[in-house]
Amino acid sequence: MPMHWIMDRDRRVDHSLSALLVLQGLTLFVVIPFAQDWAMGRTLLDACHLAFAGICIAALTRHRLWQAVLVASIGLLTAWPLAGPIVTDSLRLDPLEQHEAIALVAFIFNGAITAVVAQHVFAEGRVTAHRVRGAVLLYLNVSALFAIAYGAIQMHAPSAFVGAGGVHATAGSTAAFTYFSLTTITTTGFGDITPAEPLTRSLATAEAVFGQLFPATLLARLVALHLAHEGRLRGERESDV
Repeated sequence: MPMHWIMDRDRRVDHSLSALLVLQGLTLFVVIPFAQDWAMGRTLLDACHLAFAGICIAALTRHRLWQAVLVASIGLLTAWPLAGPIVTDSLRLDPLEQHEAIALVAFIFNGAITAVVAQHVFAEGRVTAHRVRGAVLLYLNVSALFAIAYGAIQMHAPSAFVGAGGVHATAGSTAAFTYFSLTTITTTGFGDITPAEPLTRSLATAEAVFGQLFPATLLARLVALHLAHEGRLRGERESDV
């Protein structure tokens, strides 16, 4: 395989990680919180998902299984507003089962992207600023996965979360659980949304622990990768002398 082709692909992967971080930041901090108040909110969210999948398929993965998973999940998420009523009538799904199906597809989509990004972030090779940004993207993706899980639990157990003053958190609110997940993974914990069931408490605790351990583990891994890469370069230079 030509060396210049490998270098070009590595460069595309690096820039893709940075682009995905920008998209994820836009999705989590702008589109999701304000989507319910915008007439074009759903369209913007679909556009972000499509861009995510497109970048991953075009630059990050050549494995056909991952590509098929991403294409299928993003297709379902995007087409559901139009095809959902037809599928619901044919399968006789109640509203709860519809939300469960959407949550499952969203979880698979985000999980596939997280796995693909992790492969590149922790792969051997030179540690670049783009790979560090990819690690930040990985951190945010995990938060999005927990947010989906919280929403799925809330659908089955309306008392799983309570808000300030004992008011239940809004069921099925993507924005509310994204906010809760981000404040949990960073261990900010404002307390306006609180897990009230053993399962949600365990999940929130696991997310908080991940939020603390991931930066330390990431730093150790990136330092190890950098030292290994420098060692290989030093060995190649010495062998050429």
